[in-house]
Amino acid sequence: MPDDVNRAGWYSPGPAPGSASGSAVLVGHVDDREQGLGVFAVLADAEPGDEVAVELGSGRRVDHRVVGLEQFGKAELPLADLFAADGAPRLTLISCGGDFDEATGSYTDNIVVTAVPVGTLR
Repeated sequence: MPDDVNRAGWYSPGPAPGSASGSAVLVGHVDDREQGLGVFAVLADAEPGDEVAVELGSGRRVDHRVVGLEQFGKAELPLADLFAADGAPRLTLISCGGDFDEATGSYTDNIVVTAVPVGTLR
């Protein structure tokens, strides 16, 4: 998870965005007390059909279309499914969501958005 709330982090042991198979996982913050709103501040508002563009370090871009949004309690997050290295290519975006627990200083749930690539790497 990046320290800068304005950047998403890639789970580098898994497939990269634009790979021919598997789930490219990006994680990012919803917000931070000191830095304000994060890169995934509106992730919970995603709807099927929404477009997601991922800009790679090379400056190229991979476009995706949202196909699903789910909310899981942190203990119920299906890690094996989300971090799959095989299967159809997809983008998995993960951030915090649900209620904010003041006692722990964190959100109770995770928001997971799944998107599929559209077009080719640009």
